[in-house]
Amino acid sequence: MSWLTEPDSEWDSDDYPRQPRSRLRLVALLLGGWLVVSVVVLLILLAVGGHHSSNKAGGSGTTVGNSSTASRPAGSAHSSTSGLPDGWVRQAADRQTDCAAHAYGQVQAFFARTPCTSVQRLLATTNSHGRTVVIASNVVTFRTAAQATEYLSLVNADGTGNIADLLREGVSYPGGPDKLPDAAFASRLDGNRVLVAEAGYVGGTSGATDPALREIAEQGVR
Repeated sequence: MSWLTEPDSEWDSDDYPRQPRSRLRLVALLLGGWLVVSVVVLLILLAVGGHHSSNKAGGSGTTVGNSSTASRPAGSAHSSTSGLPDGWVRQAADRQTDCAAHAYGQVQAFFARTPCTSVQRLLATTNSHGRTVVIASNVVTFRTAAQATEYLSLVNADGTGNIADLLREGVSYPGGPDKLPDAAFASRLDGNRVLVAEAGYVGGTSGATDPALREIAEQGVR
């Protein structure tokens, strides 16, 4: 039988096209699988990236919030609140902005027409020759040095009043007196600030002319 009249079965006209179609189908399946895997990987990367971004933003917000609400100690304007003299013990301190509300006598009237910027008050104790001394000091800050100079002249005069000390406004500490005893007085001008200190013995006789008390009062305005 001649191969020209009866071709071999490998060359049968029905089977010949099947091999190319099978290869195309395989290529299409591979491409489709690769595309699906790529899409899945992309979605995973987007999800992970978005999660990290949201965590970073939340962390930053927490940090800012903490810093803005962080508590701060009472301000200090002179050595009696930031670094006490040797042997002094701070019992109480505060900072106010309304001097007229914490003053008495002519000094209160002065602040009503010449408001201060702030006043910082200190209540401290020390020991002198075996006796307990209580010190009440304050630092008043003004907008100008001229205002401070005017205030210093007023507060130095007898019977004109002063900034109320913390004992006068009801602050107490263990073993402390109910009010400031007869005390030695000292004051000093420092630019637009006026520093005032009073020192008296907690028990026994106390007075403005006592040399030891005068020295302690002077320490309160240095």
